[in-house]
Amino acid sequence: MTTQYKKFTKLLVKWPVDATKGERDLGKFIRDRVKAAFESEDKVNLDSELCNRQYNSLNKLAENHYRNKYKRTQHSTATGLSTEECQLILSTHVLDYLKEENKGFFKKILNKD
Repeated sequence: MTTQYKKFTKLLVKWPVDATKGERDLGKFIRDRVKAAFESEDKVNLDSELCNRQYNSLNKLAENHYRNKYKRTQHSTATGLSTEECQLILSTHVLDYLKEENKGFFKKILNKD
């Protein structure tokens, strides 16, 4: 299992942690899952075939396999926003701000009576 663990730790370098997303970050989630899988007392019973499949899938995603295989002709989004704008909007700070704004908005509506 040590070779599996080494493979996964090398893979984790390709998944940076986005501090703006807090607990919702995919890189953090993957790190937590790998840590839990290899630190558990039951690591002797880890399914090596399952580990290989998961490793290969994550590696393909990290290396943009499908992005390179299926090139996009246009770089637009459904919202019309750029990648940077989408990342900003999905940050934890902005989402918390929007939650507070919505609370204030509904309070205003409900207190209008």
